[in-house]
Amino acid sequence: MPMELTIDKRSFLKGLARTHGVADRKSSMPILSNILLTTESTNTLRLAATDLYLGVTATAVAQVTSGGSVAIAARTLFDIVKNLPEGEVKWSVGANGAAQIQCGKVKYTIPGLAGDDFPPLPSVGRADFVELDAEKVGDLIARTSYSMSTDDTRPHLAGALFEGDGKTLRMVTTDGHRLSKAEHKIDGDSMLSFSMLVPNKGVGELKRLIEDLKSDHKRGSDDDARPTVGVATTGGNAFFRGNEVMLSVKLADEQFPPYSKVIPQQQSKRVVASRQTLLDSLRRISLVSNDKSGGIRLSVEEGVLRILSENPDVGTGSEEIDVDYAGAPVTIGFNAKYLLDVLGALTEDEVALELSGELDPGVIKPVGDTADFVGVVMPMRI
Repeated sequence: MPMELTIDKRSFLKGLARTHGVADRKSSMPILSNILLTTESTNTLRLAATDLYLGVTATAVAQVTSGGSVAIAARTLFDIVKNLPEGEVKWSVGANGAAQIQCGKVKYTIPGLAGDDFPPLPSVGRADFVELDAEKVGDLIARTSYSMSTDDTRPHLAGALFEGDGKTLRMVTTDGHRLSKAEHKIDGDSMLSFSMLVPNKGVGELKRLIEDLKSDHKRGSDDDARPTVGVATTGGNAFFRGNEVMLSVKLADEQFPPYSKVIPQQQSKRVVASRQTLLDSLRRISLVSNDKSGGIRLSVEEGVLRILSENPDVGTGSEEIDVDYAGAPVTIGFNAKYLLDVLGALTEDEVALELSGELDPGVIKPVGDTADFVGVVMPMRI
């Protein structure tokens, strides 16, 4: 296990920042709370972490004097490197497995484990990667991730259905009370067709990867080329890559609900409102809603939407906002948080709230040329 190299502190920290969060400190397998550091050739350090469901690898430029591998406590190493002074970090591992870190006048010695004890990460093998627009994938996540279930005992709902058919990129999530579907058209026909159910933790790491790609792109000099994320799937795993980072995700082997049957195809009433005005009003009136149910009541009639909350323990609140509506009056109850989540995820100036009866789902869509989003919210009795 002898190992010796020199690496710039910022490069080291960047690799650690992208990997240490995946290490599982609560696992019954102590090795999973570590980051695996492995030298590759004479100028590359590879960092890897996994919880057996997610795996992340990153590479950093280093001057390798002696190659090897070692597993080091992820949080400890990240905190140490984060607080080192700027400059070159000298790294060495002795025969006893202890790692010595030196930067300027600062020195640490921390215990390590044999790199061979670290579980192997899934291999992408010869699977083909397709490059997708990172900003479009990030937008799909932003518009849908809030309606994933957080109940890991329902794996068919605790994730996002991510699909591509050559022309359209799609993400769908539902927790049984609401559903979100977002799409983006893809230029050209080079995209492979795929369908994968990505668990919620994997969606979170993919979001981080894309944010890093966008951040790196802003700091770069090539402003014309949009950042891309590579996507491949093989052996029950999905792989996402960008720059020097590879994310592997064990896909949920579950059947996602038939979402097209959940989305109402025809609604008899369509209310058009300013998204921000409706969002602000819902926030105000939900302050006095029931803490458990979060229920508020919407009453719509020609030109007006009235939002009302009644809570014997807190009080009542109501507000009227101007809307574009000319149909018959209707009153319906919703969980305010569900409406706030979907409105907060959209960016368009106007939204359409489509309704039928007081026991039928409500549908929220952005108003404009990009009708690429549908949000469905189940009603509640108030």
